[in-house]
Amino acid sequence: MVAADDEFDMYGIELDLGSWRYVLDWPGVVYGPGWYPFHAFLTRSEPNPSAPINHHRVPTGGTKATSVRLAPDVAHRAWRNEYVSLQPYDHRVLVRTSLFVRRQGLGAMVRRIAFHVDLRARLVSIPEACPPHLRHQAETKGQRVLDLLLTARRERRQRVPSPVRVLGSWNRTDSPVTGN
Repeated sequence: MVAADDEFDMYGIELDLGSWRYVLDWPGVVYGPGWYPFHAFLTRSEPNPSAPINHHRVPTGGTKATSVRLAPDVAHRAWRNEYVSLQPYDHRVLVRTSLFVRRQGLGAMVRRIAFHVDLRARLVSIPEACPPHLRHQAETKGQRVLDLLLTARRERRQRVPSPVRVLGSWNRTDSPVTGN
């Protein structure tokens, strides 16, 4: 899916494609089974023993694949148009993002796009409707999403219970915050 028109994003930025990578920018994620590595714990609602009128969430011990957000690793900030959301479907992942088109006043014009990453085939599928002048940006970002997912799958195979190598420094407990 590619939006029919560009739209104004008053906080939109232009990020040079450079050598940055995507990092997981979503709390509470663990590794789980299947093609897609990111999972959340399943919970159920139970009455709270100390206040029976109120309910609280109790872990069931299982997990399910969950949507997550990615951000560039170049600084800790609100990326707005550079965030990427991932939604799992079997061995495929739906990727939603915005591509930078041009500066506009204090913001930017962006084009929303959704594409698929096939983890089984290790392929990124950019829609044919992607404008030619945005295709390189879409392909580069798509490859970086695939790289992050493959890194997470490798880490999971090493029996690491939750993401470490794919986290942004601002989400890690073993390193200080860097950047802005």
